[in-house]
Amino acid sequence: MARELTAIALAMACACGRSDPPSATPPEAKPLAGKAFYRVDAAPAAACAHGAICEAHLVLTALGTYHVNKDYPFKFVADAAATPVDGEGRFALGDARHGTLTVTFTPAAQGPARLVGTFKLSVCNDDTCEIETPRIELAVPVS
Repeated sequence: MARELTAIALAMACACGRSDPPSATPPEAKPLAGKAFYRVDAAPAAACAHGAICEAHLVLTALGTYHVNKDYPFKFVADAAATPVDGEGRFALGDARHGTLTVTFTPAAQGPARLVGTFKLSVCNDDTCEIETPRIELAVPVS
């Protein structure tokens, strides 16, 4: 069973040319960041080779009565000491409660690429909008 799940995960991670946002990790998995009204998860990473353009997907999920603020300028601001990223990311709204920030980068070497920075995000309910700036640390395997 574990081998079958691994094969399915690899197939999902290697899918190319997808137009739909990647799925978040299971709810029991530890998020990269979160509070009572949101969580940020890393979607499965596609194969990444040094010298090639690679992508990391940060999946935002609004929790409880909250929804993703579709008017907010979502972005990823990378730390200078981490793997350099191309721009500030590209945000795609999946539905009212989910959105995916795609961060592109070009790793210079094999081994884990460290994406470290701030994910600027916002979620709202009927009464208020919360603007958050969680620090994200993610290691992406590079072959």
